[in-house]
Amino acid sequence: MPIDLGGSGVTGIHVNVYHGVRRLMGLSEKPIRVADYSQMLAEVEKEVLERLNIDVVRIDRVLEPCHPDVNRMGWRIWRNPQGIHIEFPEHLEIVEEAGYYKAYLRGLYSGRMPKDGYYFWWGIHADIKPPLADAKTIEDIKDFNWDQYKFTDEEIENLRKKAEWLYRNTEYAIVLPGVTKIGGLHDAGGQSLRGWDRWLSDLRIRKPLAEAVLDYIMELYRYNIKRILNALGEYVNVAIVAYDDLGTEEGPQISVQTFREFYKHRYEEIISYVKKYSKAFTRIHSCGSIHPFIKEFVDIGLDAIDPVQISARGMDPVVLKRDFGEQIVFWGGGVDTQHILPFAKEE
Repeated sequence: MPIDLGGSGVTGIHVNVYHGVRRLMGLSEKPIRVADYSQMLAEVEKEVLERLNIDVVRIDRVLEPCHPDVNRMGWRIWRNPQGIHIEFPEHLEIVEEAGYYKAYLRGLYSGRMPKDGYYFWWGIHADIKPPLADAKTIEDIKDFNWDQYKFTDEEIENLRKKAEWLYRNTEYAIVLPGVTKIGGLHDAGGQSLRGWDRWLSDLRIRKPLAEAVLDYIMELYRYNIKRILNALGEYVNVAIVAYDDLGTEEGPQISVQTFREFYKHRYEEIISYVKKYSKAFTRIHSCGSIHPFIKEFVDIGLDAIDPVQISARGMDPVVLKRDFGEQIVFWGGGVDTQHILPFAKEE
């Protein structure tokens, strides 16, 4: 069975927990480099990858094994609220303001952490308004700056060099953590652009507006996938094509009928596009109670799904194995990370 730790931003480990893992392994104390500052995820070091027999890595790693150019980046040291010293890129500044730690990415406010927090809030929880929250017409959608979500030639070349280096110098399976800068259609797409509840109402009472948003997102998918995978597709084993939490703790966010009306044919096109330009397996991240959607994903050729939130209603792993075990890969689901890992007794 392949093992993943840190192979993407949705299969990572928090810096505090990683600090404890290193201590249990008897490794020397040192600042922990952050792979994702918003979630405060640690970059898993080479010695830990090897000790735990990890099988996959993501292209944009910031510690060995990685392309040598990464070592030329500048890093800062910051002590988090729990006293762990971490390293983050020099283009990220963390300042103390109004009872929070606030993050500024290249000068742009991008999230905040409570003084006793563990990660940075973003979006409405950080008083950041969704960029299309005030859009009223299809013309408003058209006038939005969609080009900001296109990968530049420089960004693609940077990814290509990193992917080729990993391909030629390691035996790890290589994960492309995203094929577009808008991370999906639903949660990472419409809800991020319009707002969580506003997007749900769009799907019901403002359908032409919702269709327009999704059409522009799909244009970005086509543009980015073709360019990225033409450049580095031969080096990629797994491509994460969407980060769309379709479920809640108790059930799906939307009906299967709504999924079929707005999303299914678009996901199918995304998956077929990835397979057209590469031999990569496709994977979608979707938290929560999503059992009704798994058959829909199987129908359109999705290869794998994560995180498999077995604590959510209807996500019993025995049932999932029975219903879909021969049809799709469950990338996770081996343990209840929501209740057992943080709160259970040792025995």
